Amino acid sequence: MKTKTKKALWSATASLAIMLAPLATWAASNDHELAAEGDPFWTIFAEMNNPTNTTSCVAAATSYVNSQNFSAEQKQGEIAGYTQMCTEVASMPAEMESEMAAEGVTSNLFAASDWHHVNNLFFEKAGQGKIQFTNTIDFMSYRFMTFMSNFRSMVKFDDGYISLNAAMVTDMKHYGAQLTMSGLDFTEMPDIYATDANGTTMHLATSSDISGENYNPTTGTLTFNTSHFSSFRSVAKGSKVKAMKISSVSPKNIKYNSRKNTFKLTVKGKNLYKKGSDVSCTLGFQRAEKVRSARNGKKVNCTFGMSNFSTLGLYPVSIMVGSTGEVSKANAVSIR
Repeated sequence: MKTKTKKALWSATASLAIMLAPLATWAASNDHELAAEGDPFWTIFAEMNNPTNTTSCVAAATSYVNSQNFSAEQKQGEIAGYTQMCTEVASMPAEMESEMAAEGVTSNLFAASDWHHVNNLFFEKAGQGKIQFTNTIDFMSYRFMTFMSNFRSMVKFDDGYISLNAAMVTDMKHYGAQLTMSGLDFTEMPDIYATDANGTTMHLATSSDISGENYNPTTGTLTFNTSHFSSFRSVAKGSKVKAMKISSVSPKNIKYNSRKNTFKLTVKGKNLYKKGSDVSCTLGFQRAEKVRSARNGKKVNCTFGMSNFSTLGLYPVSIMVGSTGEVSKANAVSIR
């Protein structure tokens, strides 16, 4: 099997094991990026009902290799390599479930026999919240796997706050879902604020954002349905929410240099900090390795690993402040 092809395939399948596992050794590795959308892996992956379907995986891989203009010797090596990969893929769901359980995360994904049609798919963080999709999800697709492989950067559960980075998951921002916020201490139905589907402004949610709101003050549990996916925050009724804003990002142009380990961005704006809350900075799908926030909330310095941006183009920037909100700026930085 070609080294390049094997690395691309392993990158894609390894992401299964790390989609929710906050293991530093995995998260810091550059070898776990998804294969490109046109990579042969997705043709093979699409033929499987789920990652444990080794027989279908080997059959699809063999069919693909035989369709290529390879020599007999090369075909033999390619098939052997794919067969090994199919075996490795089969172990991923058990690893995923174990790692998620260690972090208090549960999902019904592992009970589904057909990962192309997963109904009522949910991910729940114990004591924090739950996202349950109302759409039938094709988990064996490139687009959904792209979202899931970057779950830690894309989704945030915090006290009374659930966010999905709408700037990056444009294919999913209009998926229907029911959100549950747990551990709240409001004595009456709280106000719910929503960020628009583009992730730029937060406003008091209306019927175009949410429906079916229900709050149980005894259990401190709030549930509601969403018509789009972005950021949602619950606050005491009548409370004011300070608007977050990104006014500028510098530098706007970054020259990719494989000999450099990192590069820095400075994001300026309003209300980009809250005492006692975690502040994260995301460029594209990549979360900053280091974040330094000015206490006045007007500036955030973000340090990113250079090797994560070998794909040139325009990237959005997002700042997320735990339990407060998220704000994004599209096409903020050009990697050239």
